Amino acid sequence: MGTWLEVEAGKHGATFPSAPDYAESLVAWRLWAIEDVSGSARLRSLYQGCIWPAGAPFAARCQARRFRLWGRSDHDVPVETCSCGIYGVQAEHISRLWRGSDVAPGFSLVIGSVSLWGPVVECEHGWRAGLAYPRELFVPSLKQDPAETAAALADYGVPVEVLDASNVRAALDAVAERAVVRR
Repeated sequence: MGTWLEVEAGKHGATFPSAPDYAESLVAWRLWAIEDVSGSARLRSLYQGCIWPAGAPFAARCQARRFRLWGRSDHDVPVETCSCGIYGVQAEHISRLWRGSDVAPGFSLVIGSVSLWGPVVECEHGWRAGLAYPRELFVPSLKQDPAETAAALADYGVPVEVLDASNVRAALDAVAERAVVRR
């Protein structure tokens, strides 16, 4: 429908450029796996397998366009009518990030906050954005040497902390508690 001003302007043929919804980046929470890329630890999306670069924003691409059967045309990322974008949840929904019971042996999981900006679509428990970069990372002590893993993530230039946690649920609870205290 639009605001009163937009409706009145429309009657006279005037249009308004769309204004950004947010004046600064949003802070959301997400999970990553760690993957070795040419001898360097890199964050990898759990669901799309995309590697997040160190020192540069991660730019979302629409993966739905890979399948010509879907008939998706090129579009900005994200858009309301597609599931594309970089996902992040609000602090109160951190516990929803993991649905599995535990991590597979040898699998490194990282929990972190992320800055989201650019085009943003608000969702039920968080957001989907066009651009993102980690703000802080938490390495649960689920692996042999979590301190080594944390040190390997220093290339991202953000605080990295080891969490003393016996399982993924305990790690998420610890991060959620910290996130709520910071608000």
